[in-house]
Amino acid sequence: MSPTQQIIREIDLLPPTELQVVYQEVAKRMSHISRATKILEKYRGKGQGIWSMDAQEYVQQLRQSTRG
Repeated sequence: MSPTQQIIREIDLLPPTELQVVYQEVAKRMSHISRATKILEKYRGKGQGIWSMDAQEYVQQLRQSTRG
């Protein structure tokens, strides 16, 4: 049984008052995730054109220069 299935099974046993607490906690966490995602999406791609090369290429060159 997966962890998710186990949680659902235990949720099924909760009285309504406890179920409300679980619901509020999950809703709060989902809200935090949603807000963080929206903030990050706002900045996606903002650095495009600042660097003269791809970030991965830059990291590879940096690694080579520190090894040699």
